[in-house]
Amino acid sequence: MERKSLLEVEVIQLKPTLWEWRVYNGDTPVKEGFASSRETAQIEGNSALFRMLAAG
Repeated sequence: MERKSLLEVEVIQLKPTLWEWRVYNGDTPVKEGFASSRETAQIEGNSALFRMLAAG
């Protein structure tokens, strides 16, 4: 049975006003970026994830 890869978004606080988001495929980061708030980082990470899914 073939196992499908799992894409997920992780948001990490680096400093009080610096957050990093990463999209992972299993244990491998495939996209990343930075934002000034947790909410913005989550939105940007989710948007990157959905763009990747839409592109196939």
